[in-house]
Amino acid sequence: MGTYTKIFLQFPPDQVFWNTSYQFLLYADPHERGYYPVFQSLDGEGFLPGSGIIFVTVVHTQSYVVEAQDEEITKAEVLGVLRSMFGAEKVPEPIGFMYPRWSLEPWAYGSYSNWPPGTTLEMHQNLRANVGRLFFAGEATSAQYFGFLHGAWFEGQAVGNTVAKLIKTDGYIDQVHYQTLHGTTPEQEYNAINGWEVSTFLTYGFE
Repeated sequence: MGTYTKIFLQFPPDQVFWNTSYQFLLYADPHERGYYPVFQSLDGEGFLPGSGIIFVTVVHTQSYVVEAQDEEITKAEVLGVLRSMFGAEKVPEPIGFMYPRWSLEPWAYGSYSNWPPGTTLEMHQNLRANVGRLFFAGEATSAQYFGFLHGAWFEGQAVGNTVAKLIKTDGYIDQVHYQTLHGTTPEQEYNAINGWEVSTFLTYGFE
């Protein structure tokens, strides 16, 4: 599992200190890589104008640190970064502060699936395959879009259609499950049966 933590702060709408016409605000810490680097404003056109909400994203090591530490420590660190960016006198105390702790959730232990090196389509298909009348769907079962919201959407749609069809026809299927696993994925296995709907090998004329 991978971990990706979004930390949300809400400030009084009349004390917003950043330029709300910008969606992203970047910070490069001089000492520590990945230390609260990317802020995103939700107080802008197309999002939640007038909300006073901004969030910052941390990943990997920083994400695990943040999710394991006390919320007040995280708040102080984030405010420290914002005050170094905009000036201490311009950044008030937030009226709202929250973030999820995906890496500590017993049912998840992370915020998205992440294939380790050496994972093949055969291994992944074994994760996707139904067990009798039990079918699985989510971003983790998407061969092409694992780790992303649209992966969950496409998988849910596909499995829903399969189940609906079986109900209408009183049918039954067993999706492909590999008893013998190989160390690599042959080109011919990049197909719809294994959840691979488009070709990875298209060159678009750039051979």
